[in-house]
Amino acid sequence: MRKSILSFCLFLAMFAAHTQPEAVHYATDCNFQRHATPEDWSLLSETLSGLRSYSPPAPPVSAIAEFQPMGGVMVAYPLGVPVTLVRELSAVTKVKVIVSTANDSIRAKQYFNTSQVNMGNVDFWIVPHDSYWVRDYGPWFVIDGKDSVRIIDFIYNRPSRPKDDAAMEFVAEYLNMDRYEMPMVHTGGNYMADGYGTAASTMLVMQENPYESDSSLNSMAEDFLGIDNYMFLPDPLGEYIAHIDCWGKFLSVDKVLIAKVPESDPRYDNYESVAQTFEQSMTPWGNHYKVFRVNADPNASSATPYTNSLIINNHVFVPVTGNTLDNDAIEVYQNAMPGYNVVPVMQSQFSPWLSTDALHCRTHELADPGMLHISHRPLLESKTLAGDLSITATIKPLNGSPLVQDSVLVFYRINDGEWKCGNLVQQQDNIFSFDFSSLDLGGNDEIEYYIFAKDESGRTEKHPYIGAADPHRFVIEGAGIGSLNSFSASVFPNPAEDIIVVKAESHITQARIYDLQGRLVVKNDNIQGNICKFNVGFMPSGFYLIRISDNKGRQVIRKFAKN
Repeated sequence: MRKSILSFCLFLAMFAAHTQPEAVHYATDCNFQRHATPEDWSLLSETLSGLRSYSPPAPPVSAIAEFQPMGGVMVAYPLGVPVTLVRELSAVTKVKVIVSTANDSIRAKQYFNTSQVNMGNVDFWIVPHDSYWVRDYGPWFVIDGKDSVRIIDFIYNRPSRPKDDAAMEFVAEYLNMDRYEMPMVHTGGNYMADGYGTAASTMLVMQENPYESDSSLNSMAEDFLGIDNYMFLPDPLGEYIAHIDCWGKFLSVDKVLIAKVPESDPRYDNYESVAQTFEQSMTPWGNHYKVFRVNADPNASSATPYTNSLIINNHVFVPVTGNTLDNDAIEVYQNAMPGYNVVPVMQSQFSPWLSTDALHCRTHELADPGMLHISHRPLLESKTLAGDLSITATIKPLNGSPLVQDSVLVFYRINDGEWKCGNLVQQQDNIFSFDFSSLDLGGNDEIEYYIFAKDESGRTEKHPYIGAADPHRFVIEGAGIGSLNSFSASVFPNPAEDIIVVKAESHITQARIYDLQGRLVVKNDNIQGNICKFNVGFMPSGFYLIRISDNKGRQVIRKFAKN
């Protein structure tokens, strides 16, 4: 029976190639369906029954998220994506094309040349493979405790495609990266990570690892991927594939995109439930997820696979099919990811997008092994002047080159004002800090900021990745001490050694200095005029608050540093 089906598929492929020459460049995958076969389950059972020991990378390990800096994209030939996507990708990044034979690379080069692909950005890797679903069997990248990018290779959940499962041995050689084999059955379309210890998959992981307990799965994820918060979620789509990229996507550490189906769809409550799970969950940064929704209709005549997109540096490639919901989906991405170039990608007539199989499934980002890596937990939401307004960032050039010392900066603005910059201060090794307390801040001020760094390899990096277009934000709640009705006042010099001078626009009646715990340090309640001085030489080094009152009953707080 299989032989006759194969013959029929080959006949169709030959007919298509004869009538439409371009079709020869697209994989028909007649031998392979995307769903698991009985043979897959049998082979997995044999593999897993005796599998227990493993050796993970050197700790601590952190997963690299798709929205972090990347060095390129991998696709397979014959293609499962439109050649227009290859052309678009080659204009903005390196494209690594896996081919099974040297002859395939010759055919692909000819086709790409005639399709105006930027061949200067294209490399061909001879990697035997069974299918074009490079997402599902492709590499997961981590940074290990030696500050090196490593490949994590899992047990691909389609063992009836042995070439796909073995492909990462070849890819690791081309990338010159160490590869670690994680003894967990998995698939790339059912995995998304944020780079800060959180990952999400559907409960398919548990079903495909019946010999492992939930705790052992979590332990493996932590050892190999640095995941200490693994979210196993029900699959609202309810299809054979059960992959999370068919309905959800991390857009950043605290942003997630979840599909939304019509209320008439029997799965509506399931989609709303998983969206609510994220809305009620805390991110690794300590805030709630910003949940964005994109309308989808799995039953529509043309697919709506909008979460099945590819983020590559500052570009987002979104699959579209001509559905009336396409434009709305693009708008959702633009609103959720300001500053990014959102590129719609129309399906190919030879390999159309499906609700269970689209652009993300057929591409795979490739980490930059020499990336300039910034790890930072930002100030977000509401803060007080009496609280800690300092930030720290760990900045490491993984390429080994030093940082450019005058190019390790924090850019900030207050209340939508002009962008200014300050130097991050090196504390030790790769740890840098900046204290917003040194700025002239008052109650209800909104501060936006991002971190910038440059190393001597020429790489530059920002945190968040997109920088000024979508910076970190926090708001000064009230004024920290008392109820204030602000007016103009300044404190100088700042930092101070022995004497500080307070100058206001109006007559000062009172000035009191507090430490950051709110304890009174020194006061002057009998001031004449709009200038007063304080002797601060006796005070320990650190940050202090000075509350200033004027003759109109107004108050303002300023912060200063004592050296």
